[in-house]
Amino acid sequence: MVHLEKYNLKKIFHNMNGYPLRIYIFDSIFSNVMADNDAGHISGVKGTDGKIAYALESYLNYTMELQWPDDEFYGSRLENGSFNGALGRIIRQETDISFTGFFVKDYLSDDIAFTTPVYMDRLCCYVKKAKRIPPSILPLHAVDESIWMGYVAFGLISGVFWILLRRLNLKLNPQEKRNFTRKECHWYNLFADTWVLWVRMTISRFPSSNAERIFAISLCLVSVIIGAIVDSSLATVFIKPLYYKDITTLAELEKANLRIFYKHPAIKDDLFTGHSSSIYQSLDKRMLLVGEPEERLIKMMSLRGNFAAVTRSYSLSLVDIYYFITKKVFMIPECPKVYHIAFPMQKHSPFEEEFNLALLELLQAGLIDHWIKLEQYTSKSRMHLFEDYIGESEYKWKLLKINDLQLAFYVLTFGLSVSLLLCIAEYLYCKLKLNKIKSRR
Repeated sequence: MVHLEKYNLKKIFHNMNGYPLRIYIFDSIFSNVMADNDAGHISGVKGTDGKIAYALESYLNYTMELQWPDDEFYGSRLENGSFNGALGRIIRQETDISFTGFFVKDYLSDDIAFTTPVYMDRLCCYVKKAKRIPPSILPLHAVDESIWMGYVAFGLISGVFWILLRRLNLKLNPQEKRNFTRKECHWYNLFADTWVLWVRMTISRFPSSNAERIFAISLCLVSVIIGAIVDSSLATVFIKPLYYKDITTLAELEKANLRIFYKHPAIKDDLFTGHSSSIYQSLDKRMLLVGEPEERLIKMMSLRGNFAAVTRSYSLSLVDIYYFITKKVFMIPECPKVYHIAFPMQKHSPFEEEFNLALLELLQAGLIDHWIKLEQYTSKSRMHLFEDYIGESEYKWKLLKINDLQLAFYVLTFGLSVSLLLCIAEYLYCKLKLNKIKSRR
């Protein structure tokens, strides 16, 4: 008697009994192929995509036949309508499935299907990191420019207010004139006293009027509060590096008028194309397809800049983490596209249902997310190997050098120069006045 359960067609792909499957994997963000170039043989695959492939091989009991990758890894549509790379192999039925993740979108072919999405990623633009602010002007950037503007404006207003308060006080109490010398009643001396208190110094004589005393005390308290904020901010910027403003939005990228380079033709399909936004239309016109030269694109940017480029968000936290963590490049936070990522296979593949069920079980178990986070942790743990990386812990203590005090000497030089000019002006004014007196005699 024949046992029909043994030939249950619904379970035939759940256990493939070592059936050879043609698997196409190439180097990408989540896959690293180990190969013998001389023999033209792939010995294994590392990375999250590789772990998924091995997990499904064990679960469904098939044998992976790893294919040697083409030069055009992902592949694109050629002028004659055919495809190269992984897309071309799937369309020509030369491979069963590619275990390198693809963006789930229209690749202009009806012969390609996708598994259930396994993770998500973003396409983002990145530019060269803005330069560090030099020590000579670093204190000026310790707080926002609005703080400096408010500080100067309030000092000017306070000076004018004290002058008006002194005038009002003398008008209401004429006997108060006995308590002030003639010079102390001059407006410019009051204005100077205001700024002496405003920068937390002491004036030569405290006012006798109670109203002016209260004003002077209030001025001192406000000055101390603002000074404490500035002092703490100064300590922070000297301990932790401060940079000029980076490009943080696509609108700023559009204003920067930079060319945008990309390496794979499929990136441009719907990144900026088809949007009604004038910013997207302008950015789309600036995109330029470039091949990966000997000197990598991201390395060229870190050295020279003057252009923008497009990459996957995970690339800067895994493959190119060196350039990101050493602050050589900067990823613009506003990313134009977010994609689901899945594995492409032949349309109407008999393995599709079992692959999807197995992938959903891996997702439900949290294994794929765990493998991705493990890769990120491993990449970040290598940061101590970067010679030009300075960890946050090394910024806790910093020995100040003479270069860090450049601004103080610049201010002193400026003050001495102004003092010298005023001294010459006063000398000429007094000499001119003396000559007029002599001429009258």
